[in-house]
Amino acid sequence: MKEKKKIKRSTVLIIITVIVALALISRLFYIQIIKGDYYSSVGTGTIAKKVDIEASRGEILDASGTALVFNDQTTRIVFDASYFPSSTDNEARSDIIIKLINFLESQKEEWNDDLPILINKKGQAVFEKNRKEEIDYLKSEKYLDLNDYATAQNCFDALVEMYGLEDYSPAEARKIASVRYGMVVGAFSVQNPYVFADRVSDKTAAYIEENKLVFQGVGAEATTVRQYEDGTLCPHLLGNIGPITAEELEKGNNKETYKLTDNIGKSGIEKVCESYLKGERGEKTVYSTSSGEVSSVVTTEPVQGNTVTLTLDANMQRVAQNALKNKVEKLRSAGHNKAAGAVVALDVNSGSVLCAATYPSYNNNTYFKNYSKLAKDPTSPLWDRALMSSYAPGSTFKPCVAIAGLEEGVINTSTTFYCNKVFEISGLKLKCLGYHGSENVSNAINDSCNIFFYNTGQLLGINKIDKYATMFGLGQATGIELPESTGILAGITERTASGGEWYLGDTVQASIGQSDHVFSPLQLANYCATIANGGTRYETHIIKSVTSYDNTKTVLDKTEPKVAYKMSLNSTNLQAVKRGMESVGGPGGFCWEAFKKLPVRCAAKTGTAQVKEKVNGYYHKYDNGILITYAPADNPKIAIAQVVERADSGSSTAEVSAAIYKYYFAKNKQGTKQNNKTSKKNNSLLG
Repeated sequence: MKEKKKIKRSTVLIIITVIVALALISRLFYIQIIKGDYYSSVGTGTIAKKVDIEASRGEILDASGTALVFNDQTTRIVFDASYFPSSTDNEARSDIIIKLINFLESQKEEWNDDLPILINKKGQAVFEKNRKEEIDYLKSEKYLDLNDYATAQNCFDALVEMYGLEDYSPAEARKIASVRYGMVVGAFSVQNPYVFADRVSDKTAAYIEENKLVFQGVGAEATTVRQYEDGTLCPHLLGNIGPITAEELEKGNNKETYKLTDNIGKSGIEKVCESYLKGERGEKTVYSTSSGEVSSVVTTEPVQGNTVTLTLDANMQRVAQNALKNKVEKLRSAGHNKAAGAVVALDVNSGSVLCAATYPSYNNNTYFKNYSKLAKDPTSPLWDRALMSSYAPGSTFKPCVAIAGLEEGVINTSTTFYCNKVFEISGLKLKCLGYHGSENVSNAINDSCNIFFYNTGQLLGINKIDKYATMFGLGQATGIELPESTGILAGITERTASGGEWYLGDTVQASIGQSDHVFSPLQLANYCATIANGGTRYETHIIKSVTSYDNTKTVLDKTEPKVAYKMSLNSTNLQAVKRGMESVGGPGGFCWEAFKKLPVRCAAKTGTAQVKEKVNGYYHKYDNGILITYAPADNPKIAIAQVVERADSGSSTAEVSAAIYKYYFAKNKQGTKQNNKTSKKNNSLLG
């Protein structure tokens, strides 16, 4: 029994000895390895600290390698928590901050003013509009801990008390409080310097560096600023970056890769390609001696973000934007003050987006400065109409119905319907725009005869119409990497889901692109491209490739054309539809006036869709002009779709597509010459 007790005691002693030994070894490892630099520096009278080195963001290029978005070298002003007065020393902090603000303002330079409170002419505090998220944070228990109903003056008074600003004027107190607010939001600490000003002149930076005793803990450092080569060029597509929010920081593993002082992609390609563009921050160790000497050693080099190359042609994009702007401004000059529009061009054999323009638009370089004004603009310049808006397609939907009717056998290329301008169904009298007489499918497309398509749609039924519309990708996502509208495909399912009932009259209305049909310009362009190439619908894409920034230019990602759906169309049926579209773009056709000077023959289908708008309790009607087109007619390479709001007709907007074609075929002269030779041989088909 005694022997057993001795064994137990020995075991306990051994365990205790091992634990103590492990603890000593761990402490030695921590002191000598993990904190070795620190204790070594203390022993020599030198203080060492780790500081992050920000990585430059990756560039965004167009298909030819032209820079659309790049980084500009600049100097910013930052607060270093190691030397800046303590948070308990309000007087010292306020003194430095107001002196900095006054100096920068005297130099007409901007500083980061983030407080959502303004002081009006009467000296009263008011909340800034469109800043609800920041105002809620200001009142929250995380900051001022005030009631939800607290006024701007309540918040301002609390800030003055919190930071001891009673001796300053309201305007000065508000400026100091704004910086203090920004320091809190940015989690100001040794690890997180506060950026007081993003971009200053060399003169301002030198003055601050020369007056270190006045501006304790404030310094100038070299950095990069996101720059857009032309801020007006496709801003909706490129998107922008901005400070990461607390909510964004909580998502996924963002806490491991971001700090509250970081920027992050907020929209467009900047957001979609964030993981590629971000880059990897480096690290340096800064040593400062008791005598005031400062030196640093880079321990980890930063890695610049990767390069994203788009399928866009920057010059074509500019041509498209200018042509669209000119057309819209003409309409506004004629009294259509809310005129707007969008145009998209695709490569018919790959689904690559060549250009996608929206008007009205904005300048990415002044986006944040002008945001409030842009957000209030009734014409919605911030909205990407090319990808996100949905419009009734009007008569541009007729080629789809024609192909459906031919493929399903309810009509053939010789079938005719007599147009006397009126079509009666279920007690309704529906009209055509003209008296076309006996029309076959090709002529009906050329003349845009409603009567022909009312008859064809009635024979088909809505389910078969929708079957082919779905094959063409209408009413569904196109696959592009950016956010897009899926639109609506009119039919029984959609109508029932919205609480309505489908009638026979709805079917014939749907057959001419009315009823509940609404599609995006991007969808319409892809539908047109599918007709042009003979029935192969590609997923659309705008990202061409991603390559490493280093000298190896390693391809990290590359987009290959991807077939979304392949239709098996009868060639005779397809040619009958194409003949009609070629006639629209040819001599005497609706688009001939705009297209006649082009070096190639173009195919097209125009459309006009009536829209109701409620203003002051009353409905007003106006027309949208829609156009789908491809070229060359006999050997398609490019397809375009455009919608101009408040235009009288699709044909009246054809000048926009003509400008794009003119640029495209001037750039591809070699192919143009060959296409002209082929076109002459096929004149008999063009009508």
